Amino acid sequence: MHSLIEAAADGKSSDSCTANAEAKSYAEFWSPPFGYSLVAGLLLLISFAFGTVLFINDQDATTAFTDIGSVIIDGLVTLALFYGAKCSYIEGRTVYLAWMMMALSRLSFTIGDGIWAYTELVLHESPFPSLADYFYILSYPLFLFGILILPSIKFTSSERLKMVLDTGIVMISAVLVFWSLIIAPTIQDSADVDVLTLMLSVAYPVMDLILLFAVLELIFKRIYRRDQNSLLFLAGGITSLIVADAFFFQQTLEGTYVSGGFLDFVWPVGYVLIGLAGMSQVDAIHKGSFASYQTDQPKYGQLTWPLYLPYFCAAGAFTLLVWSHEHSIGLSFDTLSWAVGWIIGLVIVRQVLALNENDQLYRSAQQDLLERKLAQQEIIRLNEELEGRVASRTAQLEAANRELQNEIQERTLAEAAMVDSERRLADIINFLPDATFVINKDGVVIAWNRAIEKLTGINAEDMLGRDNYEYALPFYKRRRPLLIDLVLKPNLQFEETYATIKREEDGTLVGDAFIPDINGRAIYLMGSAAVLYDSRGQVYGAIESMRDITDRKLVEEDLKSAKNRAELAMKAKSEFMANMSHEIRTPLNAVIGMAGLLMETDLKLEQRDYLETIRNSGNALLSIINDILDFSKIDGGKMVLASRRFDLQSCIEIAIDLVAAKAAEKGLELAYFLESGVPHEIIGDETRLRQILINLLGNAVKFTEKGEVVLSVSSGPAENGKIELHFSIKDTGIGISQEDIGKLFQSFSQVDSSTTRYYGGTGLGLAISRRLAEMMGGRIWVESELGRGSTFHFTIISEAVHEKEPPQPQDLILCGKKAIIVEGSDSVRNMLVKVLSSWGMVVVASSSGKEAMDMLAGKVYDFVIIDAKLPDMSGQDLARDIRFVKGCDAPIVIMVPIGCKILREAFVSGWLSKPIKPIQLRDHLIKLLTPKSTVVSEFRPKPAKPVEEHGLTLLLAEDNPVNQKVALGMLRRLGYTADVASNGFEVLQAIEKKTYDVILMDIQMPQMDGLDATRKIRGRENLANQPCIIAMTAYALDGDREEFLNAGMNDYISKPIRIEELKTALERCSLTRKVKEKCS
Repeated sequence: MHSLIEAAADGKSSDSCTANAEAKSYAEFWSPPFGYSLVAGLLLLISFAFGTVLFINDQDATTAFTDIGSVIIDGLVTLALFYGAKCSYIEGRTVYLAWMMMALSRLSFTIGDGIWAYTELVLHESPFPSLADYFYILSYPLFLFGILILPSIKFTSSERLKMVLDTGIVMISAVLVFWSLIIAPTIQDSADVDVLTLMLSVAYPVMDLILLFAVLELIFKRIYRRDQNSLLFLAGGITSLIVADAFFFQQTLEGTYVSGGFLDFVWPVGYVLIGLAGMSQVDAIHKGSFASYQTDQPKYGQLTWPLYLPYFCAAGAFTLLVWSHEHSIGLSFDTLSWAVGWIIGLVIVRQVLALNENDQLYRSAQQDLLERKLAQQEIIRLNEELEGRVASRTAQLEAANRELQNEIQERTLAEAAMVDSERRLADIINFLPDATFVINKDGVVIAWNRAIEKLTGINAEDMLGRDNYEYALPFYKRRRPLLIDLVLKPNLQFEETYATIKREEDGTLVGDAFIPDINGRAIYLMGSAAVLYDSRGQVYGAIESMRDITDRKLVEEDLKSAKNRAELAMKAKSEFMANMSHEIRTPLNAVIGMAGLLMETDLKLEQRDYLETIRNSGNALLSIINDILDFSKIDGGKMVLASRRFDLQSCIEIAIDLVAAKAAEKGLELAYFLESGVPHEIIGDETRLRQILINLLGNAVKFTEKGEVVLSVSSGPAENGKIELHFSIKDTGIGISQEDIGKLFQSFSQVDSSTTRYYGGTGLGLAISRRLAEMMGGRIWVESELGRGSTFHFTIISEAVHEKEPPQPQDLILCGKKAIIVEGSDSVRNMLVKVLSSWGMVVVASSSGKEAMDMLAGKVYDFVIIDAKLPDMSGQDLARDIRFVKGCDAPIVIMVPIGCKILREAFVSGWLSKPIKPIQLRDHLIKLLTPKSTVVSEFRPKPAKPVEEHGLTLLLAEDNPVNQKVALGMLRRLGYTADVASNGFEVLQAIEKKTYDVILMDIQMPQMDGLDATRKIRGRENLANQPCIIAMTAYALDGDREEFLNAGMNDYISKPIRIEELKTALERCSLTRKVKEKCS
């Protein structure tokens, strides 16, 4: 708040127009001389003293006189302060507000005096306590606030510290005195009075301390000149009131106070001094002296007498300590000693600051004396120098004639030097390795070096002195400007004749050109020309140097040719990759398409599992083909990752399915774990993640002869609200030595050649996996020991999908059910226990058949899940013992490795293929509990809708019979029929005979491909309705889709064709046809 007050005090009113008008009106009204106010104050005091003496023998009259007299004096003082505040408005709002707050304080005090007199004289009641006390107490903070907002000195940090120390010393001393002699005795003597009386009795001494603080604010921060009469009167008036109150409190405690005594005269003295402060403020403003206070820049301690006050107070506090040793006061001797110790400490700190200042002043004085001495010495030196200058000037005048005589001789020598300089310059130019020549500003050749003689075959003697562009003849066989001329006079017409030309920031002109015939040969020249200036900055001429860059140009041409060949090679590579993609995708389309159609027939659960593996393997092969096409983009950093929402667990299970058959062939256990907190769905590139998993899982199975391969997944927080997924694939394979780990993750690299011969492979998978993991924001590494297996780790950064699905009724069926798991592999057993427990089931596990039989004794289970191959017996034998020996009726589920031929016993309730998929296991267990439920039922193909419902006529353009069969099968499944054409010519013939709504157009067909056929269809204006053409292609390169659409096709689906994509494309065509019919 002080900073706001001081800032406001620095300037006048912000409303300049209003403030200036009011200031003018205040300056023009009459103001009484301050002497009149001083005389009026003395008359008031004399009158008050006379009345007090007059009624000294009549106590009631004395009381009435002092009460009424105090009200009158207070009223006059209040008016004086209000008058001072009004006149202060000219000096700014802050000064006005400060005096107004002090006037309001005295107004509150006057009201209190009036209520006091009324209570005591009219009501004949004790005025303490009464309503008057509230107005008295209110006046103190108002007065302090007015003092605080008065403009104050702007202290430095050291001055502020001294002021704080001085104020602290005085205030602590005052608090000690007031507490010891007034406040504490007051509290002790008021033990039997009510709380209000006690609080008011204590409040007045406290308010006096507030007034004391106001006095300190005045004398330490605002009074810095002896002619600041208004503030001096304020300080004197407040001090008088504090002293009078202190004696009043002391006499009251001692019971010696008598109304009408000398003490009653001290209060009016204080009131009058405060009133004189207001009138003094008016006088200062009227005379204009107050403005000078505002512009001063005083320092702390400029007025010296207040600086003695802290020392007097410290001495007084020490005196009180000595006096209290034999007298009882309101503070204990120890407490008072501590307080006095604090005061003495503050005095010491204050004295240290003073000594430091004195030392600085002494040093400053010494510096001033030294500077004064140096100044005197400088004056003496300057006098001597002046005398020397006079003598020197005389000598200069004498030498002037000699200099004039020597000038002609010097000019002659300079001209000779110029000639010599030009000769040396010509020598330097002559020895430059580049062909160089110089012309003057008139275009005359003045230098022609040896290198340009050799280049042009023209000697210097034949060229020097020539002009009119004759120096251009050896280069262009005609006279024309060269760079050396263009740098002096730019000419756009001739600048364009150069292959490249550039003007540098310093004005140099650089260009190159092809010279078909110079001295009998064709060359490329690069020239640079610059302007030459003489010693006066005038243009002297220009210089041009030329360099033979024929070899460099030939190299550039070779590089350009190599670039063109590389581009042709890349184009050939792209065409080869496209053809390879087409040839592989064509049979793959039949594999995946037929598998998809077969999936929609009535199949057993195991058959469906095998068929799904076939389809997933086909899709994985398709992904590999895409990886081959994208490998160049990976290597060039041009691959773009997809960002789609997908099921993480499904992605992992598909990858495991693809290596499950190979793991079963080798007798390996294959399992995976999802740690708690791993999200169900994430946003990322499912295909690339599955590619990494397939590579690492495939390698683990390939290099592991016995044991297991375990995939575990965990998650943790990453930046920007994303998550970090950590995948680890642990195997019990051959392992890798520490020396060979560095060879991993490199393209076409394996640990050693024997590994390649034994296990096969290109060594490309780990390199691709590393690049893909890095593109996903993660990394890949391995921990391995030779002969003890390996653990491959990789991380990716992705965004989790936090959508909580509501629990389905079938999910609650398994809650609370008991199951026993018999599995020899620790990893698979732990995975199954964790999965079943997550469904709310009560699970126990065993690693052998014998242990399982013991655990079944006397206990009832809802499910028995057994591995087909146990360490001590087969799963079927254990199931038979459980069913017929133990008599257990619980459903028995046997887990069989994929591809394992085993006799299916009737007493076994269900069979599952390993590796186990949690969702498949859950659905199977629910089916065993609710055999008639439709929760998990065998798939039944949906009946195809009649053709009439679609109303679309279709033409299939496909040359491959197998692909025709696949496409027609999918169309029949969707409820469509289609005519067939084997090439583009047959398509054109078909649309002449029949109107088709949709043409499914293969791109690569014999005789006429799909693109040409589409262009011809779009170019026929005689067709009543243009068909919707959907491209079907086995090409998969960037830009293919855009090329197809630009040719006039409406949509695009890639091979292998997926029935869902085909259905969506046909639905879009149907919707487009309906919109067109509606618009027409």
